[in-house]
Formats: sequence, structure tokens, C-alpha cells
Amino acid sequence: MDGFHSNDSNYRSTKNSLIGTMQFQEAPIVEMAKPVTKAAYRLTDGSKAAEFIHEAWVTATTGRKGPVLLDLPVDQQKVEIEVDLDVLIGSTPVDNLPQASDADIEKTLELLKDAKRPVLLSGGGVNIANATIELKALAEELQIPVVTSGMGMDTFPNDHPLFAGRMGTMLDTPFGNKTIVEADLVINLAGRFADRSTGNVSVFTQNGKKIIHVNLDNKEIGKVVPTVLGIVSDVKTFMVKLAEAHKALGAHVAATAEVGTKVDLTEERKKWARKTDYTTLPIRQERALRELREFLDRDAFVSHDCGISQIWSSQLFETYVPRTYLLTGGAGTMGWGLGAAMAAKLAFPERQSVNILGDGSLGMSLQDIATAAKHDIPVIIFCMNNSLMGLIRQQQNWFYNGRQISTDLIYNNELCDNEERGIDFVKTAEGMGVRGELVTHYDDIKPALQRAVDSGKPYLIEVIVDPDPKNACEFSNNGALNGFKYSEKD
Repeated sequence: MDGFHSNDSNYRSTKNSLIGTMQFQEAPIVEMAKPVTKAAYRLTDGSKAAEFIHEAWVTATTGRKGPVLLDLPVDQQKVEIEVDLDVLIGSTPVDNLPQASDADIEKTLELLKDAKRPVLLSGGGVNIANATIELKALAEELQIPVVTSGMGMDTFPNDHPLFAGRMGTMLDTPFGNKTIVEADLVINLAGRFADRSTGNVSVFTQNGKKIIHVNLDNKEIGKVVPTVLGIVSDVKTFMVKLAEAHKALGAHVAATAEVGTKVDLTEERKKWARKTDYTTLPIRQERALRELREFLDRDAFVSHDCGISQIWSSQLFETYVPRTYLLTGGAGTMGWGLGAAMAAKLAFPERQSVNILGDGSLGMSLQDIATAAKHDIPVIIFCMNNSLMGLIRQQQNWFYNGRQISTDLIYNNELCDNEERGIDFVKTAEGMGVRGELVTHYDDIKPALQRAVDSGKPYLIEVIVDPDPKNACEFSNNGALNGFKYSEKD
């Protein structure tokens, strides 16, 4: 909102007369927002405010959905109008999404028939399209592996026999990356091939690998990775059509299974899984997340901030129910997760909601603890405290020869039970009216979580985790999906 006040001595009622005169708090917000929104508008005629807002809503919620910014100057806010909501809402157009053609489906089947190692890559658009049921049905019909992208982590049950894992240079599982690297056909379902998923795209152009890219937005197809077949379509429609066409053939076109047999990747997935059963102290982050996952219900919400805590979680925390793994993706914001956890709990009060974060991120969302207390929102704040800006420290160690600047958060706190901990988040939370407790042993994590649930109140659990940089989470060491050590033996 352009900031100027109606009691200014030079205020004039003519439309937007003060725009561009550097009034108090004025900023060119429309111009600033355009690069990061689907659309940005300024209202210049208050009498058309209802139509203006309705148009913005339609823009935001149809086609490829996205945020729309509305700039409402103060003078236009003061215009009085009459609105017939029935007429206004009745004018909302039907969202006619593009659909895959019969030729698209036929070509896809031909490519599947020629493939020896095909894989379905599920992106975040599968959730947006409410198409997770269709994804599961398609995978089971084709009997080929499913790998998820960073934003698609919760689009496919992670304990399903056809789940291979996650893809990425950081937000990955070893078997997920291995499956993508070795595949000869990748069908990207409503994903973007974003940089944290793909890394060096040469992996997708080697050894004759073919890419089918299905996306609602034609601008995304071929933008990052060359495709042999680009399909502009609603992903739900595409998956339904492909499953029906394949079923009509009466035979598996892919070479992964014969008719009547089932592919089961469970043991292979376990073989490549990262180690989590550490018994050393301070608590390893892997063990802390294992205890949390074992305690929570299958449909619990977990929200994340950006940082090493999110990377640990994305590498280790299994998801089973759509729209339960909440993160900001490419925005990469610290301080976001606690508000997201509260929103999820308000929307689904019967389900558990946990914010997984590090001490660096909690320092940026402390005020939200007071919000949870004021409105009595029973979320669990699961803070893994290593007294570091952990992700930045890890990059300083790996890529800048250990030159560490402004990433150490520990200091001598004489008023803290553990003087070398820095901020005492338990006391900080209690000062805002939220119960909390400190956990220093992995055996105490589940009992603490149980007390948090039983309290029916917002609750903070501060888990002291290992700050040793030698125990850092895995990154790609060459910027590509094949740049990992897939086991401790390598």
C-alpha cells in the first residue's frame, strides 16, 4: 500500500495525486513486486474496487496459480461503493485448463515401450492439482518407480513399494538420486527442474536419457532441461488419460515388470538409506529426526525454515500424506515455519503440527511464540540447537577453506543452565507463556514429545545436537546428482 495519510496538509482527493511525490512510507511497490508475483496492480478508480479485487482473485487462482499483489492507495480506499456479490461471484469464469491430446498420450506410451529404466518424477504441481491419488494409480498401473522433487516430497507415500526416494543436490535420498541418474526415461509430472533438484543438468543429457515434461505452464517446458516430448496439460488429466490408455493395452509397456507382477523397491530403498541409529552424544541430528518421525502420526504436519535443519529433514524425514511437508522451496526463508505450523494447526486442529527448525531460524521467529501463546495454538516447536548458522558454517568449511565469519551463535550465558549454550530458548519461551524443556539425550525426545501433546498447549522442545562440522549433512560434491557417496563404504 502506498503510504500517505489523509490528514496531510497537502492531501488532495484527486486520483492517486500523491503517487511518486515521496510521501511518508511511499514505495513503488507495484514495480517492485512484478518480478516475483503472477501479477501486480494499483487501483486507480475506487468505484471499480469490487471488480478490481475479483479480477485479482481470478488471476491468482486460475491457470498456473500464483500470488497477486494489490496496491490500494488511501484515497481510493475511502471511496464508497455498492456491490452485488451474487452478480460479482457469478461472473467468475470456469478454469479451462489445457489437456493432453491423444497424440501426446500415444507418444508417451511409445517412449515407455522403448524404455528399460523409466521413472516418474513428481513435482509440487501434483499437490496443487490435487492429483496425488491419480499419481499413485498411474504408478501402480505402470509399475515403475516414483521419485519426488523438493516441492513434491509429500505427493507420494514414502513407504509405498514403488517409492524410490527424493531427487536433489541437497534435498535428496541416495536411492532417489541413483534412480534418476540411471534412468533412461524421466517423466516430469508438474515439476520445474529447479536448481536444488537438478544441479548440473548434464546428468539429464547423458547416455541417451530422454525427458518427457508435463506442465501447465508452457514457459517451463524445456527451460532448464531439454525434452524429447513437452506436454502442456493439467497434470491430473494427463495421468488419468495415460493410466487408462495403458490399461487398455492389457500389457505393461515398460520393461520394469511383466503383467501380473509387482515391483517392490522397499529393500533396495532400505539398503541405500542413510544411517540414523546413532548412539553418540551430543545427539546427532539424524537420530533426533528419527525419534520425531517414529513418534508423530502419519498425517502430522511438519513445517520448516530454510537452513541445515530443513536439509537434514528432507534427507531423512519420511512423509505419507499429501500436503503435510511444508517448506518455502526456492524462496528459502528463515523464520517462516512457525507461522506455517500454526496455520496448519488452525486449519486441522485434530492433527499434530510441528515446526522443525534450528536455533538460527528460531531467533528470527521468536515473536511468533507469543502469537501461539496469545491465541492458544497447540503447536510443537522442535528446535535442533547446534549454536550455529549451520548451513552457512558448512559452506564456509567446504567451499571457503574453513574461513568462518558470523556463523557461531554460542556465547557464555551465565543465566543459562548450560552456560555454553548461548540463548536459553526454554526460558525465552516461558517468558512468553509457552512451556518448554531442554533435551540432551535421544532417549528423552519421545517422552518430551508426549508431554507436549498431552499439554494441549504450544510447547517448545530444545534439542541440543552435535555441532561438529565433521558430522555435516551430505551435499553434492560436484554440483550434480551423481556427486554423492551413497554409502559409508565408498
